[in-house]
Amino acid sequence: MIGGILFVDDDPENVEIGAEILRETSGREVVVSTSVEDAVDLLHDRGWALVVMDLFVPLGEHPHRVLGRRAKRFQEHVDHLGGLVLLEEIDRMDPRPMVVSHTACTDKVLLDLFGDSVARRIPKPAPLDTLLHGVMEALAELDPGT
Repeated sequence: MIGGILFVDDDPENVEIGAEILRETSGREVVVSTSVEDAVDLLHDRGWALVVMDLFVPLGEHPHRVLGRRAKRFQEHVDHLGGLVLLEEIDRMDPRPMVVSHTACTDKVLLDLFGDSVARRIPKPAPLDTLLHGVMEALAELDPGT
């Protein structure tokens, strides 16, 4: 399977270090997005093999562009949970990229909302090698022959 990695996180340290290490190790294109709005645009711009995303990602400058009807009703409650909005968009895609969550969220109720949509959960803060290992395992599932 060909395709790059979309890395969605608004933490500058994670973006700078994590994305660069993933580029070097995976040999794939890694594109960074720091908001749900930008990530949605990128999702539909090309095919992605994998999306690595945080749960706590801002919606962006124009949240009405990315919120579905259900989410709009609860906008005041989801502003800081942009990852759930992004996941809803990913679930509507065909083909759908594999998703790895990389989040500091420990709330079981929120994590349960991911359901089967997330292939792997990597806690934050995690050592960089833990993130890398989880992503490389996910890529190996996508490309079993490599």
